[in-house]
Amino acid sequence: MTKKALLKKVECAYIPVRDVAVSAAWYEEVLGLTLRSPLEPGRGAILVLGDGQWLFLLPCSEGTAMTFETAGWAESGQAYEMFPLCFETEDIEGLHASLLAAGTWVEEGIRDEGSCGKQLTFKDPDGNKFQAWQQP
Repeated sequence: MTKKALLKKVECAYIPVRDVAVSAAWYEEVLGLTLRSPLEPGRGAILVLGDGQWLFLLPCSEGTAMTFETAGWAESGQAYEMFPLCFETEDIEGLHASLLAAGTWVEEGIRDEGSCGKQLTFKDPDGNKFQAWQQP
């Protein structure tokens, strides 16, 4: 007997940022996300992804980025600064160009991983590390 998964999907994610207004503008301009409602001083922001999921940008004065180190990702077994979220895109080349035009940190160019699709790793202005993936 197979147990039914009790969780269906990730509906939203919470991202720590130092300056909500600056970060929201970056997510809109560079990633093309839509701000759900006007910004309110001292509050977070909600940005909407292409398929409707929400990203909450929440003020975090300590500037703690969403990353962690793992030895289970790098082929050499060395510590690797991991990304906690991987986004899907339908235009990885356009995303890469937008990131570069904005002076964003990008780990390396677009990687073609064959049957695993194309992948790109980048950081937002607060150092939150993400991966974007496009189906093959």
